[in-house]
Amino acid sequence: MLGVVMWLAASGFVAESTYSQVRVIRATNVSIPAGVQTDITVGIQIDSLGNESSTSFSLNFNPRTLTNPRVALGAGVPAGSNLGTNTSNVMQGQLGILVDSTSTYVVGSRSIITVTFTVPASPPGITPIMFGSVPTPQSVSSSTGALLPTTYEQGVVVIGAAAAGVDISGRVLTPDGRGIRNVVVAVTDTNGNSRITMTSSFGVYRFNDVEAGKTYTISINSKRYRFTPRVLQIVDTLADFDFVGQQ
Repeated sequence: MLGVVMWLAASGFVAESTYSQVRVIRATNVSIPAGVQTDITVGIQIDSLGNESSTSFSLNFNPRTLTNPRVALGAGVPAGSNLGTNTSNVMQGQLGILVDSTSTYVVGSRSIITVTFTVPASPPGITPIMFGSVPTPQSVSSSTGALLPTTYEQGVVVIGAAAAGVDISGRVLTPDGRGIRNVVVAVTDTNGNSRITMTSSFGVYRFNDVEAGKTYTISINSKRYRFTPRVLQIVDTLADFDFVGQQ
């Protein structure tokens, strides 16, 4: 990865070092074998700016693939946090979460909750974990109750292995959803081997014939926006793997 950063710096593509003023809540990515029943744990994290006290949101998932969700507080929540869950729509694949405290998060990437699902024996495939507002609305607030703007990033559960060569694609977007052209996207394996591409005029990127069964870091380099790299294990073609910039 260091070689990629040096190449980008030499080429003038490294993003400006401006700290984000938009916090992010994201679901982590998980990979499991196909054809066996197992439990998985998905983490929900916040990139904290240090003034968040309470968070609420709903998780949307496929209830045929992800069953029996069990929620626990993460290690990064403020002291004295309380966890509330709304399971009224779990059979429809909607789980409401509320984490409330009178203290605030420490700046940085912090674990809000973990959700453990039981996954029945399933064929290979990818199932997303997305954020919504039913039954619990999306909201992040300070200790005084002020609402704080937040970007939400979905995660994926990847089931099973696939062919040796798969595709990865998605869009690179501004905070208000517009595609960003001519942005450098890099995919890097655990040995530091990297491939680089540029986004199209609509912010679309694509990597063809990526070796499956390996863990990769996908990173975005932009002069105007900050993007958090995302790590995942690729076992099948992955589409709509989007990135939203933070100013």
